[in-house]
Amino acid sequence: MWPKLRGGSPRSGTRLAAVGVTLACTVSLTSTLVARADDVQDQKRQADKRIAALGQQLEGTNAKLAGAYVNLERTKAALPGAQQRLANAQATVTRAESAQAKAEDTERQALAAEATARAHNEDVAQKLAVAKANEARATEQLSKTESQLSSSQDALDAYAADVFQGAGTESQFGLVFGAGTPQEFADRIIMADTASNVASDTVDSLATMHADNVSTRSYLTSVRGEIAELKRQAELALQNAEAAAAAATQAKEQAIIARQNAETARTNAETAKSQLDKLKAQQSAFAKDLQAQKASEQSDLAAARAEAARLNAILVERARQARLAEQRRKAKLEAERQAKIRAEQKKAAEARKKGQNYTPKVPPPVVADPTPSNFLSRPAGGPTTSGFGMRWHPVLQKWMLHDGLDWGIACGTPVYAAAPGDVVRAGWRPSGWGNQVVIDHGMHRGVDLVTTYNHLSSIVKWGGHVNRGQLLGYSGTTGYSTGCHLHFGVYEDGTPVNPNKWL
Repeated sequence: MWPKLRGGSPRSGTRLAAVGVTLACTVSLTSTLVARADDVQDQKRQADKRIAALGQQLEGTNAKLAGAYVNLERTKAALPGAQQRLANAQATVTRAESAQAKAEDTERQALAAEATARAHNEDVAQKLAVAKANEARATEQLSKTESQLSSSQDALDAYAADVFQGAGTESQFGLVFGAGTPQEFADRIIMADTASNVASDTVDSLATMHADNVSTRSYLTSVRGEIAELKRQAELALQNAEAAAAAATQAKEQAIIARQNAETARTNAETAKSQLDKLKAQQSAFAKDLQAQKASEQSDLAAARAEAARLNAILVERARQARLAEQRRKAKLEAERQAKIRAEQKKAAEARKKGQNYTPKVPPPVVADPTPSNFLSRPAGGPTTSGFGMRWHPVLQKWMLHDGLDWGIACGTPVYAAAPGDVVRAGWRPSGWGNQVVIDHGMHRGVDLVTTYNHLSSIVKWGGHVNRGQLLGYSGTTGYSTGCHLHFGVYEDGTPVNPNKWL
């Protein structure tokens, strides 16, 4: 509490190289993004620690003001992360769109390569079909020619045998020379000449057919060689077409995935931007709320100062009265001591008159209160979360006194009296202390010692005298408090001091 102001194809290699360059760029960009993300995470962790410390800095501040300030600080701390996420998402969009464009270009190239391969396959298939048809015709022609050549040769052989080997009149010579009359001889000569012409034509035909046969055989050999080469080309063209089809299918699938990835990246980027815009809107709203609560806090602080002044006046007056009572007590003790001294001196004088020896008993002087430095007991167990001293208020932008010790204990923890004394007041305090118990322990070491127990969830002891360790109430977070804890204050003559001086 702060009550007082204290100032495969030929292009495969190229494609692989491009992919390698793309991967290298991606790895480099990813490494950069990871490094930036690490920086942002470090900033976030530091901001979280700073926000966690705000609970101590803002202890004693109006809860609404503290909440508005903490909310504003949280949005400030969250902004770099949101901005980094948006930057990462936008970078991912750029990479995804680039990958999409490359995948679609690869798809187009693969489809074109497939079409070219299929066209080449079909062209080779047509050439192979033509070559096979030519082979069939040449084979048929060769067979026909060989049949005709065989028939003509047989006829020519029979003619020769008839001319040269026939008996008597059966031979051609017999037909000519066996004529009985000149006319018959002339007729037989004409017949023989005709037969000789026929035989000559047959010989010429045989020569022609033999030449055609040789030519056809040569052509057939050439066609069969062409067919073998076309078959090899056809197999290669088919393999290329199948490979191109497979590559086109793969490229199409990759293009579909790339488009989906790009769409997802755009959606993520839109989400990140929406979150960032929302965070900025929240920050603006929290800033306005903070300004409104800050104005209210000024009024609350004025009330707190007035309440603190009233408590101070009460404690100062009690200290004055206690000091007067202590002075009266000491004066009475000193008077009693002087009376005892005079009585002892009288006894010594009377003894001398009688010739007797008497040593007067001198009472000890009245000494100050022997209260030890650890007079106060801890009212509750728990770690100290905030010490006594001046503290910078991050909202009001000024130094203020944190006039006690804060112990981090759960709400509902028992709180006990630190020493014997009388309850000065107990109840709800509008100054920000919430439920408070104030105990006057009387004069110790020359000062009136008072302890306060603040932000209690409930009070058990409302008045009267208390003993050391007596239950006063239970800890809480009432009043100006940002969390469950006990604020323990110690006052000397109405002035707050460090409780550790007495614990």
